[in-house]
Amino acid sequence: MNFKYSAFVLSLGILILGISCGPPEKKVSEMQLPNMERLFNFYGEKQASGAFKVLADSLMRANEDLQSSELFVQAAYAYWEGGESDSAMAMLHKAIDNGMSNPRILEKFPKRTNALEGEGWSALQERLDSIDRELKELSHFELRTEAMDAFWPYLNRALQDTSQAREQLKAFVLTGPPEVRDFYVVRYGSIDQMYGQIINAAPEYYKYLERQFSPDSVNLVKETIVSSMTRFREIYPQAVFPKVYIVPGILNTGGTATEMGMFLGGDMYGKSPEMPTRELSDWQRDAIMNFSDLPRLTIHELMHFQQNYQDEQHRETLLSAVVHEGVCDFMVELCTGEVLVNDNLEFLSVAENEKWVFEELAAELLEEDASKWLYNGGSIEDRPADLGYTVGYLITKSYYEQHPDKKQAVYDLLNSNDLIEIVKNSKYAYLLEGAQAQTSQNLSL
Repeated sequence: MNFKYSAFVLSLGILILGISCGPPEKKVSEMQLPNMERLFNFYGEKQASGAFKVLADSLMRANEDLQSSELFVQAAYAYWEGGESDSAMAMLHKAIDNGMSNPRILEKFPKRTNALEGEGWSALQERLDSIDRELKELSHFELRTEAMDAFWPYLNRALQDTSQAREQLKAFVLTGPPEVRDFYVVRYGSIDQMYGQIINAAPEYYKYLERQFSPDSVNLVKETIVSSMTRFREIYPQAVFPKVYIVPGILNTGGTATEMGMFLGGDMYGKSPEMPTRELSDWQRDAIMNFSDLPRLTIHELMHFQQNYQDEQHRETLLSAVVHEGVCDFMVELCTGEVLVNDNLEFLSVAENEKWVFEELAAELLEEDASKWLYNGGSIEDRPADLGYTVGYLITKSYYEQHPDKKQAVYDLLNSNDLIEIVKNSKYAYLLEGAQAQTSQNLSL
């Protein structure tokens, strides 16, 4: 980082945010971590009321010790929405300082008529251009296991003295690799949630996982992943290749993505004949995968990092949610050459099931509630879990198959400005009639 840029950002930070120079270094015991559920409830309230500066300042305070790149990005969004573009720019610089690596991040911000001019914006664009050049190289891709390697000593100390377990987990978040801080925001949520799953609910499984997980086994699957990524670059020349971080999760996700990169929950790849199951729920026993499943999940999460939708009208709808996930499953099929086979597809192959599922989908497609369709393992009883992935896969695959220009179809599926067009130009266009009829009915009530 050059001196001119450093001095600029420091002075801007002091001017805008009241950050003091050279604060004394805190001990971990003195640091505070936000409860993410409460923070995001607060986020929704302030966003709905238009109190964007209050929201942004609160996010900054919540992030004072955590220093998560994801929360810096969220603060940037809030400042931007509040018309404070220079504050947003300063937050994006801090996000990059802490690992944010999405070179197209500015495309996700609502458009402004005023030009983004000045030394800080020029420096930001230079940094994003540099990230873009790096990520376009397949050699930039890595499977990083530092978080898994760092976790075991904290786990062992926590299990040896459970009265100090929360402090050990907190120390792991705050002193472990930087990617853990972003994972805290998107999946851990709080130290209590980490304690509840790792220490209280399934300590036997996590001790087993320490013996089971081997960095050498990661290297064995890397060749398969690189081969699929090479194919992806052929069908999507705009492809970028972020780092992939394998992290210890809390048995709630096989993978996710932030603006830093891709995250795989290493705890979800521990299946073996020796796996202890006594502590696990039925859903966890079924959801935990073999290590051989890692390549497909990696490609799925890579697709999330590519997605760049500008359809503001439908951003919060079920339509957006099923396209987001369905596209990723379909792209795995294209990149690996292996046709998707799973229990959900088998369920929908029964004509009676397909009929009522798609009738419900049509009625709810433009609504915001996705609880019956996505992220509902262990909590849904009248249908297979996560059917939204599967209906999204079928819709987006049909769009691709019916499009005369396959490269353009891939581009559309990852960058659409109008998600309705994807459905309209698939064999599932009839869903829109039901969706629009339901919307009209809701408006008339």
